[in-house]
This record gives sequence, structure tokens and C-alpha cells, in this order.
Amino acid sequence: MAGGDETEPPSPGSPARPEFLALEALESQVPTLAERYQSAEPFPHLVLRDAIRLDPTRAREFPDASWPHWQRFSDGYQTGKATCRDLRVIPSPWRELIEELCAAPFLRFLERVTGIPKLLPDPHLEGGGLHVTGPGGHLRPHTDFHVHEALGLYRRVNALVFLNPDWTPGAGGQLTLHRQDDPHPSVEVTPEWGTCAIFNTSDHSVHGVNPNVGNAPRRSIALYYYTSAPTADFAGDHSTHWRTHARTSIPARVRVGAYRTCMKFSRAFSMLAHLLNPDFGLRAVQEHLKAQRRDSKRQPPA
Repeated sequence: MAGGDETEPPSPGSPARPEFLALEALESQVPTLAERYQSAEPFPHLVLRDAIRLDPTRAREFPDASWPHWQRFSDGYQTGKATCRDLRVIPSPWRELIEELCAAPFLRFLERVTGIPKLLPDPHLEGGGLHVTGPGGHLRPHTDFHVHEALGLYRRVNALVFLNPDWTPGAGGQLTLHRQDDPHPSVEVTPEWGTCAIFNTSDHSVHGVNPNVGNAPRRSIALYYYTSAPTADFAGDHSTHWRTHARTSIPARVRVGAYRTCMKFSRAFSMLAHLLNPDFGLRAVQEHLKAQRRDSKRQPPA
């Protein structure tokens, strides 16, 4: 592939395309993995080690900070983060790995593990693709947007693949999973090479990234999976919902308070939309309240 052009399909008799996912080994464990996923705290999730077959030395082929195709973020919620979702410019082997993660075999694996049928990949890679967080960068705890505007689909599952050789817990950068309204993580996942984290995307799946306190960039691939029908377990609306905030001055605290109030109204309108939908109606509210009760029971005793 040159200049970002589409790759030609293999001709008859050409060598088989290499497979970078260790999917065959994972499929043999599906019943056990599904049980672990569904029973995990603080919300359904699964952490897989050695999920890819790539040699860690391939990390040097990951785009560096000077790559012109990064979309960079500098707000207080995702400092030091950059992403690229344009598959035409993403280099090998990461392009091929993304394609495997969007292909039917991995989708079937996800469906069996999560219990969510008819999952769809996102050809736009909205919010996904290559991610990198530089030294000092972080991602504050949040829940994700639910509605994919371009496709009219509903986000249900996140899958993250970490690409960091020789990463240690002391370098920070852990994926954090939180209980509702708890700034302290219940689970921390070190972003070691070949680790894959999969979790439900809902109004309850609060997650973030600890500050990268090392000298190396934190590299990952992020992909999100959707269904054509919304879930009865209310999962929010079109916006990322940030759960913790940096508060310094009094005006900043006032603005954060206004943000929280607006988000509450936004979620209330989204719930009203679920109520008005004849395919959900009262069932959406019942499922949402059931999920809230389930979360409250999961809270550790004071």
C-alpha cells in the first residue's frame, strides 16, 4: 500500500494473509470467559492476556509523536491524548489488526462472550482507531456516548488492545474501571503488550486512564461495537459523560456544577425518549431502575 491507497485483494494462489489475533486459543475458552465476563465487577468486563500474535518488537512501527495524521486533544479531561481513525493512513500491521477485530470471527467471539447478539463494527471508527497518550497524559473517568449519529446505531461493547512492551505498573497509564460516582477505581488494568480489555458500554460503565508517569507513550487500539436496536438497559445519549473534574477557582467550580446539571437534564430527556418509544416504553425505565439497584448492591459496605 502506497500513499494511503486501498490495498489490492490477494490474487488466487497468493500467500494467506497473516492472522494477528490469537482467536483460535480464545475460542476454546468461550464458556469460561463468558461466565467471567457476566459476573465481573464493577460491571461486565474481561481482561485477556496474550490476545495477539505480534512480536513486541513491532511496537517500533507504531506512529510516533511527529506523525501528521494524529488528531490531538488538549482539554482537561483527556490531556496528552491523540487518535487516528482513518484506516487509509494507518500503517501495517495495525491496519490489518483493526480489520481482524472488525471481521466476522471476532464479532462471533464477542457475541458469545458478552451475550449480546448481532453486534456490528463501525466502519467510521468513530472515537476509535489508533490511540496514544504521551507522558503526563491521562483520561478522566467517564461513560461513553451511546448513539452513533452517522449510522443510527447503539454502542454496546468496547474492546481495547494495548501495545506497550515492557510496561510496568509503576509507569501508570492503567485502564481504570469504577463504580458509579466513585473516583477511586475498583479495577486497574496495566496496558501491557497484547492485553485486550472488553467491557459493556452503558450508563454504568465508568472508566478512565491513570496518568502516564513514565517516559514512553501509551499505545493502544480502541474499537467499539454496536447493535441496530437500543438496549432496554438505558445507556445514556449522544455525549460523553465526564464523572470527575479538576476544580481550582470558584468560577470553575460553578461551571462544573452547571455542567452536571445540564447532563442530568440531558439524561432525563433521553429517558423520556425511551419512554415515548413504543418498542420500549415503561420497560426501559424498569430496566434502568433494575440496573441502578444492581449497582447499589455491588457497592462495598462503608
